[in-house]
Amino acid sequence: MIGVLSGIIFVIKGGLRWRDAPAGYGAHKTLYNPFVRWTRKGVFDRIFAALAGEAGEPAG
Repeated sequence: MIGVLSGIIFVIKGGLRWRDAPAGYGAHKTLYNPFVRWTRKGVFDRIFAALAGEAGEPAG
């Protein structure tokens, strides 16, 4: 599962199309399908909210 998450992050961070993910992550559907499923379940929203909460107030 860590490899899938790493592949999803790699694709999104690089602004790549799913099919342009390196072969080491497996078939592009191996990354795309969990991404869609986890997005619909709100997994990424919860991760980002938790990370934002840990960051505290922005320096100003």
